[in-house]
Amino acid sequence: MTKMNFNDYGRCMAAYNSWQNGVLFELCEQIGDGERRFDRNMFFGSIHNTLNHLIYIDLRILGILQTGQADKFDARTIVAEDFATLKTRRAAIDAEIAEFVDAADHGWQDEIRELQGLDGVTRKLPRQLFLMQLFNHQTHHRSQITSELHKMGLDYGITDVPLTPDLPI
Repeated sequence: MTKMNFNDYGRCMAAYNSWQNGVLFELCEQIGDGERRFDRNMFFGSIHNTLNHLIYIDLRILGILQTGQADKFDARTIVAEDFATLKTRRAAIDAEIAEFVDAADHGWQDEIRELQGLDGVTRKLPRQLFLMQLFNHQTHHRSQITSELHKMGLDYGITDVPLTPDLPI
């Protein structure tokens, strides 16, 4: 491939995020529930709460992408109390993201939506921007968790997008 378009971007980032989330959950499984729930003074307190936040926001952004609408926002929503459910939900959401970006109908990309932000300001924004935000948000909070894992002596490994296994381009 010599040139990428927005659809290629979506497919590549969906594959990347699925790979990185898999690595993240494997390492988080190794540290046990006590370490995952320990308050590390992260923005959401614990690794467990940060994993919950990631899933909650992914579901929220997927809703915007799929319907153009957003439910009322609560940043501290708990999606799952236990790690096994979090892990299952993560894999299902990653599959849903991949299915969304791989769909044949990309008409949503040209749509502008009017949404009120957390700052109370209503903006007219292209729905494409929310797909970018989904991937950016995941990277942001994964890095918070990987920093904590590093402090525990766990090597997270490679995070470079071009090294994504089975990159779909």
